[in-house]
Amino acid sequence: MIPTIPYGAIGIGISILLGIWAFIEAETDWGRVLIAAVMAFLFILHVLWRGTTGNLVWLICWLVFGACCFIFVKWRGVGIR
Repeated sequence: MIPTIPYGAIGIGISILLGIWAFIEAETDWGRVLIAAVMAFLFILHVLWRGTTGNLVWLICWLVFGACCFIFVKWRGVGIR
C-alpha cells in the first residue's frame, strides 16, 4: 500500500499556526476574542457535525480561516516568505 500525504492535516496545522500568529498580532482585545472564538467554534464544529459533509465543511472553514489570518498578518506588515 502506498502511503498518502495528509494534505488536510497539513492545511489545518498551518491554519492553526497562522491563527496563533494573528492572535499575537491583534491589537485589541475584541480582535483576540474573535480569533479565539472562531478557532474554538471550528474545533466544536467537527465534534458536533460528523460525516462526510461535515468533514468537508470543517476542512474548508479551517482553510478559509487560515487564508484570512495570512491576509491579516501580511496586512499588519509582517514579512512572511
